[in-house]
Amino acid sequence: MEFVVAGYVAEKVLGELLKSVKEATRKKKKLETTLKSIESTLNSIIPVVESINELNEKLDREDEDIGRLWKQIKEGQELVSKCSKGNCCGSCFKPSNCTEELRDFDNSLKRFYDFILPLKGTKILIDTREDVNEIKEKANRIDEKVGVTRDKVKEIKDMAKIINEKVEVASDEAKAIHKEANEIKGKANSIDEKVEATRFEVKGIKDKVEGIDEKVQVTRDDVKVMHQEVIDIKDKANRIDEKMENIHKEIQCLKIPASFPLYLPPEPPAIIVGLDKQLKDLKTELLKNEFSVVVITALGGCGKTTLAKKLCHEEPIKGKFKDNIFFVTVSKKPNLKVIVQNLFLRKGHPHVPEFQSDDDAVNHLEKLLKQTGPNPILLVLDDVWPESEFLIDKLKFQIPDYKILVTSTCVLPRFPCTHRLQRLNEVDAKNLFISSAILADQSSYNPDESILNEIVKACKGNPLALTVFGGSLCGRPAEVWENTVLELSKGGSIVELNTALRNCLHQSLEVLDNNVKVKDCYMDLVSFPEGQWIPATALIDMWVELHDHDENGVASVARLHDLDALNLVNHEVGRKDASEIDGYYNDHYVMQHDLLRQIANDQISSEPGEQRKRLIIDISGSKLPKWWREQRKQHISAYLLSITTDETFEPSWPNLQAPDVEVLILNIRSKNYMLPEFVKKMDKLKALLITNYGFVRAEISNFPLLCSLLNLKRIRLEKVSIPSLGLSSLELRKLQKISLVMCNIDQAFSNSRIQISSSFSNLSEISIDRCIDLKNLPVWFFDLVHLKKLSISSCWELSELPKEIGKLENLEVLRLHFCIQLEEVPEAIEKLSKLSVLDISDCSNISHLPKQIGGLHNLRKLFMNGCSISELPSSVENLKLLEIVMCDEEVTILWKSFIQRLPNLRIKPC
Repeated sequence: MEFVVAGYVAEKVLGELLKSVKEATRKKKKLETTLKSIESTLNSIIPVVESINELNEKLDREDEDIGRLWKQIKEGQELVSKCSKGNCCGSCFKPSNCTEELRDFDNSLKRFYDFILPLKGTKILIDTREDVNEIKEKANRIDEKVGVTRDKVKEIKDMAKIINEKVEVASDEAKAIHKEANEIKGKANSIDEKVEATRFEVKGIKDKVEGIDEKVQVTRDDVKVMHQEVIDIKDKANRIDEKMENIHKEIQCLKIPASFPLYLPPEPPAIIVGLDKQLKDLKTELLKNEFSVVVITALGGCGKTTLAKKLCHEEPIKGKFKDNIFFVTVSKKPNLKVIVQNLFLRKGHPHVPEFQSDDDAVNHLEKLLKQTGPNPILLVLDDVWPESEFLIDKLKFQIPDYKILVTSTCVLPRFPCTHRLQRLNEVDAKNLFISSAILADQSSYNPDESILNEIVKACKGNPLALTVFGGSLCGRPAEVWENTVLELSKGGSIVELNTALRNCLHQSLEVLDNNVKVKDCYMDLVSFPEGQWIPATALIDMWVELHDHDENGVASVARLHDLDALNLVNHEVGRKDASEIDGYYNDHYVMQHDLLRQIANDQISSEPGEQRKRLIIDISGSKLPKWWREQRKQHISAYLLSITTDETFEPSWPNLQAPDVEVLILNIRSKNYMLPEFVKKMDKLKALLITNYGFVRAEISNFPLLCSLLNLKRIRLEKVSIPSLGLSSLELRKLQKISLVMCNIDQAFSNSRIQISSSFSNLSEISIDRCIDLKNLPVWFFDLVHLKKLSISSCWELSELPKEIGKLENLEVLRLHFCIQLEEVPEAIEKLSKLSVLDISDCSNISHLPKQIGGLHNLRKLFMNGCSISELPSSVENLKLLEIVMCDEEVTILWKSFIQRLPNLRIKPC
């Protein structure tokens, strides 16, 4: 067969091929780049083939892999010859075809490097361990059969244990060998032969132990012979140990080509869409010397790695960093020592030091990179997980012109130079989808614009979804395309329709696996409708009860920042100074990424019904879930229940037993909505959130049934007409907080004659936001003597506060934000002796502070930016505990005249 002398032939032909390539390079300048690449690859392969041939000659063995290489080289020689002699002007042999064939040949040679040398030694050692375990089993049988000679047999077992320990050590050594062999992509086949010899010797040990077993059955006197056999076993084990050491030494001495292709920047995709601006910005950052670490962050599949690859192949970047661009894929659990070893190999160091620890590896790398200087260095760390962020700090060195480019699905706040990729716009999304779904030669089905637009819209601008889903439709017949649109029109999702995409997106949620608290909060977001901004205040009300978060919302908003840093939600803050104002989160909103929301929803739905912590029910029209219509699964054990209905819903509620529900979320769109009767049986209900996503305020009936809920603490109503609630008939003694957002409330407040102190005896917080019909606060409002927080924001018709506000003696926080008709804060405010936070920001008609504001001896924070104040009352000098004043630039001058008398004061101009 041809491979009998393949080693010699391949080595000879390799030299001839290299000579042909060099000759062709001189003749064909148009093919110079591709031929140079082949020449570089051949220069890498030839030393390895020589080493393999030397070892094959010593072992007198054939090598099929070299035979296959010989065939490749022979075909390549013919191709180079053809390209060298071909007429570039001829129609039958175009330069573009020649370049493509040469590039394919070059890639096939590189693939030989990557896959021809898998290490088999580990498997042999595993077989060895199995054989030794068999020795232990046989020793146990000897122990049972020869009671008199138990001591001698125990010695045999001990010897077997020692052997097992030696093989354990050898196994660890093999793992290290495996890593090193992968790094050098070298002569593992020769090692395979040596380990085969080890297998033969271990088999001899097994045969001897079997012989021992037979001898024991014959006579006790043969135990002496058995003892000698044990000595032989010890000798064999020592030889195994020596052979493994020799194998390790031989690997260390292998020839490593100086141009070994490790950590070279991969080629970017042929088509890149929507990243032009980011590419330009990142090139600017890498070419200047401001930041040593530059981060690209985005949700998985948004093009981070693609952008990094493209950057490495941009001419300005290549011109600056030249051969010092290293592209390292980090992933979830990086091995720092292996990374450094590969960097040494990449820089042409065949004898890599044996690192004693990660710190030792880092020290060696720093020396190596300093030797590489003064040439600029670019180290790309691709796919850095939160668990591997430490690697960035480990690899940061004080070296001039040394840059680290990081890609991560997570925001890394310690590194300020961060570029965050967003979803593609409509035009770019469509272009990317077309590039994946429709062949350039127009040979595949070309759908009309309406079909394209529907599918692209369903991909939500996610590059991964556009590419994967587009690829799945490429070349498919028209019926498949049309059926896809049909499934989407029925409410289907591309995540449901494409398993490959679902698996890819599922990996994006793996980042939550090690943080149960953050994951619980993320899964709770599914309770709100797809594509809607979720108010942080709604999440605070929910999480205070479900996850024991603080009532001020600090822990809840911290969770939102965590999710935002993981690129799992979009987090928006509408008010510029909102982050400066303690406890004010009315302008904080989040939205789940639609495709990831579907993955989270699928995970929730996959849990057994009786064990679900969350039950999400989405009702279209009056079509209830089948299990509910058929009265199956009546008993619900979930602690969170979310029911979403559309504008065509007709309230006809079947019974539902959900006694463990603590938070009930009702997402509605209809003008008239009736609370279901089964709610009054939710004895553990603590929070009720009703949000109307329709265009007009909703009239809600059956509200008084809430009086039966003895544990209800929080009610949040959005876009609801309050007159329909019947405030006068409500008695909610456990209620602690009520939030009214975009509700019609003025009529209810004006007409109600309720005994507020008895009906809401524990109410400690009221939040009224964007209720634009509110003109005045009723007198009974100020009988809420237990009230600690009162927040009224964006109520544009509110013109005054009654002097009775002084009755709220327990009030600690008073917010009057963006009430543009409010002209003053009443003097009675001085009676609020416990008030620590006063916010009158953006109340543009307030021209002065109360004269006796100095009576607020516990006031610590005052937010007054956006007001029309031109002077301060002298009593402000009595605000000895005042710590923060936020005001307009011109008002800071007024406060500075008091700063010596207010030692704790910090002024924050806006």
